[in-house]
Amino acid sequence: MKLPVENGCFSAAGTGRLVRLKGKMNGAKYREILDEDLPQSAQDLRLGPSFTFQQDNDSKHTAMTTQEWLWDKSLNVLEWPSQTLDLNPIKHLWRDLKIAVKQHSQSSLT
Repeated sequence: MKLPVENGCFSAAGTGRLVRLKGKMNGAKYREILDEDLPQSAQDLRLGPSFTFQQDNDSKHTAMTTQEWLWDKSLNVLEWPSQTLDLNPIKHLWRDLKIAVKQHSQSSLT
């Protein structure tokens, strides 16, 4: 079973919203997710106004419009070195989720 494309977040306090995407992820969809889901996830996780946001150097993350959105929202963004996919903790979380899903018989996406 091929998993749908999803986007999500987590912190030491737990996991934030998991967003199922229809179609391919691009910069516009990424900013839409940030705009619609990041504030609620931060609130649900009780992160407070000065949390540090982390993302890797994917092109939709480094796009000028995304950078402007982050700046407009006054978010603290962790600088991320290039070519360090193995250091990104959410990649490990996605791997663990895929393994857990494969261990169960799934009859639907939900």
